[in-house]
Amino acid sequence: LLSGLHRSFSYTGYWLNNPPGENSNSWLGKRALLKANGFGFLILFNGRLDKELKGKDAAALGRSDAAAAVSAAKGEGFGPGAILFLDQEEGGRLFPEQSAYLFAWIEAVRGSQYKPGVYCSGIPATEGSSKITTAGQIASHEGNKGVALWVVNDQCPPAQ
Repeated sequence: LLSGLHRSFSYTGYWLNNPPGENSNSWLGKRALLKANGFGFLILFNGRLDKELKGKDAAALGRSDAAAAVSAAKGEGFGPGAILFLDQEEGGRLFPEQSAYLFAWIEAVRGSQYKPGVYCSGIPATEGSSKITTAGQIASHEGNKGVALWVVNDQCPPAQ
């Protein structure tokens, strides 16, 4: 089955914690099997939604989630220098608590043996008379510090 999938797919997203909408993580412990079948990996950590950050110390949560991501990556056998991508599910303007969480996560991963990355939206959101993207905000904030961005634009045109 996996060899058949590998004919069409060269890599897979690999979750270090519960994927979005899930109550458990069925990925853990499967890295060796996937690697043996030739797959590469987009290493993902499911970040917190804004509603989970409001009224809390978002930066502290970002640091603790980064520590959990680093620990899980080590436990799954991902080597030094691998990029860990924080899945920033919500697009558009980052609220202050989202920024605090995300940038604390990036800094904490940057201080580990891994490199930080963010899987985020590139869909333009209207803000006043201009447009803004989540990816653009992150890139602007990070400048040349070195954060990898995996930018998605999953808008689909209307069916014909």
